[in-house]
Amino acid sequence: MLNNAVIESSFMTGQLSLDAVIIEAFKYNDGYIVITNNSPFYPKNYKWGDQKSDVGVIVFNNHELNIVKTYSAIFIDGKIYIDHDIPNKLNIEDKLIPAHYLESLNGLECQSIVGEKVKLSVDAETRHKVSAAHSMAHFMSLALNKAANKYWNKDYDTDSLGNYNLDKAAIFKSSISELKSIDTYRFGKSIKKKGFDKTSFLENIVSLNEEINLILKNWLATGSEVRVEYTSKDIENLRLWKSTVENHPVVIPCGGTHIKNTKEIQDVKVEIKPGESDEYIVIITHCKLR
Repeated sequence: MLNNAVIESSFMTGQLSLDAVIIEAFKYNDGYIVITNNSPFYPKNYKWGDQKSDVGVIVFNNHELNIVKTYSAIFIDGKIYIDHDIPNKLNIEDKLIPAHYLESLNGLECQSIVGEKVKLSVDAETRHKVSAAHSMAHFMSLALNKAANKYWNKDYDTDSLGNYNLDKAAIFKSSISELKSIDTYRFGKSIKKKGFDKTSFLENIVSLNEEINLILKNWLATGSEVRVEYTSKDIENLRLWKSTVENHPVVIPCGGTHIKNTKEIQDVKVEIKPGESDEYIVIITHCKLR
């Protein structure tokens, strides 16, 4: 059924539940993949898998099945590719789709559920906690850029607040889960060539940590709207995270999910720790919901 199916993704709209039809189901690793013609589930990004995917349930007739993970997938020439198996180069007509992973079908057969009308529901609490962590990770990056602005001695790209974009220059990997994000930054030879004084930055890391937390506290003292701007429901299309800081609009390209207002956050705390070698630091951002 995948050959002629039109498959939509709706997570970027903020929708948490919708009706759909199962168009494919098959065994995958130790569980099963179920694909529907529409989905509110946020799928893990196969290239930069920072944000934890949505979890939730799929309900039909008297059955309720647990979705424990959602992958990005793509259907090309009669074959489906999932997550890391997706080819690096895709044609413009190739569209990513959400693939729901279930550990069990509760005794049902794959082919027996194809064609079933179902209700897909994202776990709202988990989505909210992950979205909070993702939004706070963006605010942290802006606070990091502001605190580290004085350690640049050459011109470099700036962020929406006019500060040199250390986050862009040094980010190595990130992980976003419930109420916590972990960002690893690498300070190798290339960042020195860009004009960043790595030595002075690392010598002052304790005071920088305090400064970043103070900046965030001041920013969160007044609520700011947060929104995700999108031009289509294609997963791979550019989306923009937008908010306001110090009366300035801020924009960061981002494909994930987010809260609607910083008023939803009770507290945020940043910890800067050493990384796996002296080239790396790890920034952990914890947040609490109201």
